[in-house]
Amino acid sequence: MGKTLVIDLEDIVLQGDILDVGEKNLGIIYNISKEAQDELSLDYVCNDTKVELKSREYDACTFFFDLNKIWTSLEKEKIIKEVSSYLKENGEIFVWDINKERGKVFNNKIKVILPNRKIKEFAFRNLNILLSSNIEEIKKILEKYFEIEETKAWEDVFFIKGKKLTTKVKVEEKVEYESVNHSS
Repeated sequence: MGKTLVIDLEDIVLQGDILDVGEKNLGIIYNISKEAQDELSLDYVCNDTKVELKSREYDACTFFFDLNKIWTSLEKEKIIKEVSSYLKENGEIFVWDINKERGKVFNNKIKVILPNRKIKEFAFRNLNILLSSNIEEIKKILEKYFEIEETKAWEDVFFIKGKKLTTKVKVEEKVEYESVNHSS
């Protein structure tokens, strides 16, 4: 086991309906969001539950150490694009993940500081030397669908927060549509 990485989530506030994307439920997102005063609706998604999402809209979406397990940038973009379609206008995305180069492994303990100074620890491994994950790759994908509001990188982990781009896409589509109509 490598080093212990500390992630302070005391100031992260998740409110409303939250979509937690991933295959493992570590209880981290639940513990952050349950501190909010509003009523909480937290849904977990994996391949088995995707059908249920089609009729829902969420205020926020979280990826907690899951994008690094996806093989290619195209697959990562596909899931981010799909998730953005489940978010309400001005919905937010929160991504915590690892910086890992192809050819390297990640084998560390992660200590998460939750609201009310609670601490949750878990071992996190990505031993696949063919996989890579980094803040620049994820940020580049997210910028297609979200306005990036915050980025942080420390040690071998990173955090990105974004707000869904809705008006920009609609304006671009409108301009494109109008230019087609005027040229005929």
